[in-house]
Amino acid sequence: MKKPLGVALVVIGLAAAASLNSIGVASAGQQPVPTVVASTPMASVTVPAPPAIKDSDPSLTFAQNGRIVTVTRRSTPVATVTLTSATWSAHSATAVLEVTANRPIIVDPAMFILYDAEGWENEAEQSKPVRFGAGTATLTLTFTGTPARPEAFGWVAQPDGDAVAVWERG
Repeated sequence: MKKPLGVALVVIGLAAAASLNSIGVASAGQQPVPTVVASTPMASVTVPAPPAIKDSDPSLTFAQNGRIVTVTRRSTPVATVTLTSATWSAHSATAVLEVTANRPIIVDPAMFILYDAEGWENEAEQSKPVRFGAGTATLTLTFTGTPARPEAFGWVAQPDGDAVAVWERG
């Protein structure tokens, strides 16, 4: 059976219009169909955290203001160490320090000294360095068996150096 010529031309015309439309050519009076192109996702880059800096690093600077010690490196804040509480007895003491680190820092409890009334320098029972990540955490130091009455805590961050902070018994 033969199709009438008019139907064949309409079918061919529709097919041509669909073909032109698919490649972005619009027929007269029609708006072009926007082409959607998938974008390539951006690769995410993770920046590694800076390595922890030791409190004995000679490039660190310490500034005490009352109970707070600010630790900086090349004028950039590294951490603040705050004496939040201290308990004193006749031959022992306990200090609780809050460490707020802007970057990872390693604090060595062996560098904290308890000074007593007879001039003795007593070490904390804790001797293993503590790593603090960015954020806030506490460090509790316990001093026992002092020969005389405890008078002050000191932080001597540099071996053979002077105290960078002293908190006196109040």
